[in-house]
Amino acid sequence: MAKDLKYSTLLDIYGGMLTDKQREMIELYYNDDLSLSEIADNCGISRQGVRDAIKRGEESLDELEEKVGVTRIMKEYSEKLDFVAASCDEIIHDCKTYTTTKSVIEKLERIKSVINS
Repeated sequence: MAKDLKYSTLLDIYGGMLTDKQREMIELYYNDDLSLSEIADNCGISRQGVRDAIKRGEESLDELEEKVGVTRIMKEYSEKLDFVAASCDEIIHDCKTYTTTKSVIEKLERIKSVINS
C-alpha cells in the first residue's frame, strides 16, 4: 500500500468527521509513519483490520474533500496570492525603471481581475 501524503493534510482538516478508530489508524500510518504490522501489533488487531480501517478512512476523507473542497479552495487562494506577489514585483521593477504609467495601470488591472475571479 503506497502512502499518499495528501491524507495527512486531509486528516488535519476533516479528521473530526472520522470514527475514532479510522482517525487513530490514519494518524499512526501517515503522521507517525508506522507500518500496517506495527499498528496492528500496537492496537492488538490484525494487519488486515488496520488496512481496512485506513482504506475506509481514506474513502471518507476523499468524499469529504470532494463535497467541501477545502484543499481545492486553499490551492486556488495560494495561486492567487502567488500571482499578486509576482505582479507586485513586476510593478516595482517598472516603477524603478521609470516605465510609462500605462504599463503600471495594465498590471494593476490584471491584479484586480485575478482577485475578483
